[in-house]
Amino acid sequence: MLPISKKIGLCLSILHFLGFIFTVVIIYFSSDPQASLLWGIFAVIDFPISLVYFGARVYAKIVNSLGQTFFVQILYLPHIVHGLLGTIWWYFLPRLVSTKKYGGIWGKEKLNP
Repeated sequence: MLPISKKIGLCLSILHFLGFIFTVVIIYFSSDPQASLLWGIFAVIDFPISLVYFGARVYAKIVNSLGQTFFVQILYLPHIVHGLLGTIWWYFLPRLVSTKKYGGIWGKEKLNP
C-alpha cells in the first residue's frame, strides 16, 4: 500500500513525462523554426530544476567534445533537464510538500512509548 503522496507523485511524473514526449514530437516534426521555444513552458513548469541551464556552458563543452553522434542527440540539454530531472522532480514534489500523515516529510512523528 503506497502512501498518498507517492501515488500523487507517480501520477504527476507520468503526466510530466507524457507532456515531455508530446513536446519533443511537436518540436522535431514541426517545420516552424521557432518550435523549440516550447521548451520555455517547461522552464516554468520545472522551475527549480530549470536553474540547471545556468551550467549550460560547461555542459556544451563536454557534449561538443563528443562530436556529432546519436548519443549527442540524446544528451540535448532540454532532454536531460526536463525529460529526466523534471520528471524526477515531479515524482518527489508531493513528498516534499505534504505531511507525514500522507507520506511526506513534514510534521511530527508519533512516538510509541
